Amino acid sequence: MLTRKIALTAAFSLALAVGVVAEPASAPANAAAPAAVDETVEPADNFKLLLDGQETRLVPEKPFEITIKGEKIKGLLQVEPLKTFNYGGISLQYPRHFTFEADLSDKDVSLWNLSGSNCVLMIQLYPAEMDHKIMAQMLQPRFGEKNSIVSDCTLALKGNETKGSKLTTTIGDSSITQEIYSFRVQGGSLLLILQDTLNLDGRSSEEGRKFRQLLIDTLSFSASG
Repeated sequence: MLTRKIALTAAFSLALAVGVVAEPASAPANAAAPAAVDETVEPADNFKLLLDGQETRLVPEKPFEITIKGEKIKGLLQVEPLKTFNYGGISLQYPRHFTFEADLSDKDVSLWNLSGSNCVLMIQLYPAEMDHKIMAQMLQPRFGEKNSIVSDCTLALKGNETKGSKLTTTIGDSSITQEIYSFRVQGGSLLLILQDTLNLDGRSSEEGRKFRQLLIDTLSFSASG
């Protein structure tokens, strides 16, 4: 008897953030204004280049110069904006700022989550047939049937319209959608759940729209099914 493990890592949350801003101390009249810093951006990784026994610390997008056997060489470290997910029989690209989570604790079920600020892709691999309609019906009670509606949706993959089920949940002024698509793969079923937090006008978030298109452009299957 297969134990079905349903993971919904991007839970629906409604909260109010309260910010307190302190007035900065007055700067000297002749002091140069400091460069604006975006403090919402995660600090960059630190990199170290080891070349011919020489160690050089690198900062992404900042030119560097090293001397090898008397010859000066200039270089630039650039970080690609996309990462490649290549597990569970599929391959796709996703933004590098998305967080990556994996749960392989159940030998029968493999779960991965790629999470942005507003958008989450849940990748779920099961050893038995799992349909997108059944999954939508299983998820709906978790949010309350009065708060959620199920409708049809499609996703264009390699020129073909793939049918799925969309769960739309509204609590107060906030809404999320979960597009659920199911695929038969070798040894079982693959589910893709694309979750997005809608804007107040009911439209998909900018991040959600961009990632949906990225999924359409880059998703491929490496396993037959």
